[in-house]
Amino acid sequence: MKNNIDIKNLKAAKKYALALTKSATDCIDEINKDLENINEVIFQNQDFKTFFLHPIISLNDKKNIIKETLLGKINPKTLNFLEVLLDEGRFNLFNTIFELFKKETNKIKNIQTVEIISAVDLDEEMKKRLEEKLKEKLNKEIIMNFEKDKNILGGLIIKVEDNVVDLSLKAKFNSLKKELLY
Repeated sequence: MKNNIDIKNLKAAKKYALALTKSATDCIDEINKDLENINEVIFQNQDFKTFFLHPIISLNDKKNIIKETLLGKINPKTLNFLEVLLDEGRFNLFNTIFELFKKETNKIKNIQTVEIISAVDLDEEMKKRLEEKLKEKLNKEIIMNFEKDKNILGGLIIKVEDNVVDLSLKAKFNSLKKELLY
């Protein structure tokens, strides 16, 4: 799964994500689930997304829809957070804030997301061994996201935040090619 981080507004989004994380210490999992559901409903549906991001639709109309739809169905802190985003004209940062919130809460819970890229689908035994090795190496609980890319020819590429371990055949061939040419 690719991140939905808006680099241009990262600084502002990080402030909101950190504030939400601090206020959510007693209900992190509940708020995370709320935000996940809101992301699916609002930001994966073009009509809802257009409604909430449209500058001509009044703030009151947007807030009323949020309240009518979500009051009693989500944590009050989540509802308050959505209203703050609307009041401050930052609802467009929701996806970035959500991604950063997940990262912050994963830090608190000692969880690391790892992206695994392979040329072919890995079987369950290989996935399990890989998870155990990464868990041991990183000393954290692991969430693995798998991606298939035939262009790497074979092997794996492992991405942990900004660190990339390229164990692909393509990288090995390119390295060998450089050695032979220079």
